[in-house]
Amino acid sequence: MSISLGSTNFGSLYLGSTKIGEAYLGSVKVYGSQPVLPAHTIRCKFRTGFTPSMGDTQTLVDADENIWDIYKSSTDWNSLFANRDLVSVIAANTTGVTNMYYMFHTCRELTAVPLFDTSSVTDMDLMFFGCTNVQSGALALYQQASSQTNPPIYHDYTFTNCGRDTVTGAAELAQIPTAWGGTGA
Repeated sequence: MSISLGSTNFGSLYLGSTKIGEAYLGSVKVYGSQPVLPAHTIRCKFRTGFTPSMGDTQTLVDADENIWDIYKSSTDWNSLFANRDLVSVIAANTTGVTNMYYMFHTCRELTAVPLFDTSSVTDMDLMFFGCTNVQSGALALYQQASSQTNPPIYHDYTFTNCGRDTVTGAAELAQIPTAWGGTGA
């Protein structure tokens, strides 16, 4: 285990010779599981070289993988990641967030739609519009959001063209109704 008190990384966790995670100031990243994040925080991987400037604070979690924790105190996450170099969402605590309008619009490198808390969300319009390389997750998020006690009021074009350039993404899109931006009935 390597320990560096001068940075936020406190060391790598190993099982035998296999690296299974890392310990960071305020959190633990364990590969293969979801870390528990503070409210209004989303952990994302960005394209190498991209430094995020969205949200209230950005904390670098893993420099080698360019993984950041983005915190936004507001419940309005409108356009938070739109047109950014976002590769993946690793974990999120979206408890209490009400507006996800345009949130991931045109994130073309995104390959999976994350499943996160949408119980307070009222606006999901254009949320994943143009995320053409998504391979999975859109159907699961649609099923969750549309069947919750209070589904989002605004959801036009949420999944329009989401996954259209992948076989599995297009198959999921075909199961999402057009009222949500899918190509299904």
